[in-house]
Amino acid sequence: MKKLYILICLVFLFVTSRAQSYEALNYSLNGTPVTGLNIKTKIPFTNSSQMITLKIEGYSYGLSAAISLNLAWYVFGGAFVSASISSSAAYTPEVFLTNNAGFVNIYIADRVYYQRFKITAFAKGMSEQSAWFDGWTTADEAMQGTQALNLVYKNKFKGTVTNQGDLFSTGDMGIGTTDTKGYKLAVNGKIRTQEIKVEAANWPDYVFAKDYKLLSLKETEQHIKEKGHLPGIPSAEEVKANGVDLGEMNIKLLKKIEELTLHLIEIKKELDTLKKLKK
Repeated sequence: MKKLYILICLVFLFVTSRAQSYEALNYSLNGTPVTGLNIKTKIPFTNSSQMITLKIEGYSYGLSAAISLNLAWYVFGGAFVSASISSSAAYTPEVFLTNNAGFVNIYIADRVYYQRFKITAFAKGMSEQSAWFDGWTTADEAMQGTQALNLVYKNKFKGTVTNQGDLFSTGDMGIGTTDTKGYKLAVNGKIRTQEIKVEAANWPDYVFAKDYKLLSLKETEQHIKEKGHLPGIPSAEEVKANGVDLGEMNIKLLKKIEELTLHLIEIKKELDTLKKLKK
């Protein structure tokens, strides 16, 4: 009797532990989609009814890339909230969530040759039903439904992160910030490095051209009195608001050094003339 009880408990634990994970879809296409891939799930678009994580794993022959996508979302107020996607492989297509006639649709907006993947779901403790993960279908068609949400990729790393080879030729990277402000790399914090090389154009050798109009020291003095900073150099307020372009600022500083050098040369000539007159 005791052995039977233990066996029943083990079966119960196995069943309940398996109940939270579901294999929802197997997909393969020996061709190229014309429009995109629309995945019609049986997950209801119902407020506060679920907190589901989907994992899409497979291989893209057309891109020679592994597929490993993780999606998560919550439905509240008639919209997708707390939604995210991450990739631990080289495949990062545009992915959308929509509400299609009361069910969640997943739309992968790409047209890649020869792909195959499986989708597994994890759901636990939010009134999920196994029927939600049966009967999923796919179609090469346009995105369908409302409340469309373009998922933003969010990959976070902790500790030492290394990259061997080429980071994507397109795309931005933020370290310590999600707002790159249009730059390829944004770092919220200090950077330590051995060397920085900045490619710059319009190097100010033109200052030494014969037709260059050099501001007089009197004009420079007047500008400083009126503006509170050197001509052609951003003010403290501008730097605080917009930061400093390292390459551009080096050009501006070199220009000032060259102008100062020309003034010193003229002053030296005047001093030499005065010395001769005194003799």
